[in-house]
Amino acid sequence: MKIVSYNINGIRASSKAGLIDWLKTFNADVYCFQEIRCDENTTKQILFGSDNSQISLFENAAQNNLKDYYATYNCGNIAGYAGTMILSKTKPDSVNFKMKEFWTDNEGRTTTAIFKNLAIVNAYIPNGNSRLDFKMEYLTALKKYLAFLAKKYDVLCVGDFNIAHNEIDLTNPKECRHKSVFLQIERDAFNEILNVGYLDSFRYLKPNEIKYSWRSYRTMNEEGYTGWQYRIDYALITTSLKQKLINCDIFNLPYSDHLPVYVELEI
Repeated sequence: MKIVSYNINGIRASSKAGLIDWLKTFNADVYCFQEIRCDENTTKQILFGSDNSQISLFENAAQNNLKDYYATYNCGNIAGYAGTMILSKTKPDSVNFKMKEFWTDNEGRTTTAIFKNLAIVNAYIPNGNSRLDFKMEYLTALKKYLAFLAKKYDVLCVGDFNIAHNEIDLTNPKECRHKSVFLQIERDAFNEILNVGYLDSFRYLKPNEIKYSWRSYRTMNEEGYTGWQYRIDYALITTSLKQKLINCDIFNLPYSDHLPVYVELEI
């Protein structure tokens, strides 16, 4: 089973940059997107095409672009902000847009799709620069929710965590110690999630490999990116899936300021 998690930083911009052609070519079993930043109707038009005349607004949209996928939308209620979505070749047995009683919001930050004994949680953790308390509340709820799911399912939790876990996961750790993304309180919260029975797939398979999943567009030159870079996008698995984990990697693609995380499980 091949799964891709990707903060696309707006489906309008990423699709115009060529994202949809890549999705069709790569042909993953499941795509989990964060930061859709678009309402559900427009997202449908961009992904699948439509007879609606509004489709002319999106040059890269075409009829049945991703016709083999079942779409689960959680675009939120704030126009042009946040939102998550899952595309899957198999229709989920069930879908949840809340973290049970632990958390709910109107920003579409969490989508869970259940496939038999596998729960895939697509999470977009808040940025803590302006709402650190909100971010920490979300992380506390996510920990409780993931612990609850792990009692019943094998779980894969993917998404943009907005946290660089360890010094190996960012280019400027000393300068970032007092910056949201590398605050000790955030890193401790990440550890607490792992401690309820989860593994960081990428770091488990590649303990010493340096790769990042976010870089600023503004720091790009002909030789690459020269500014600060972070690994803040993750694929966490329950320890029950450890033996089924085949690969986890980060792809260098141009469709967003984030890079997609790829996971392959023997399922």
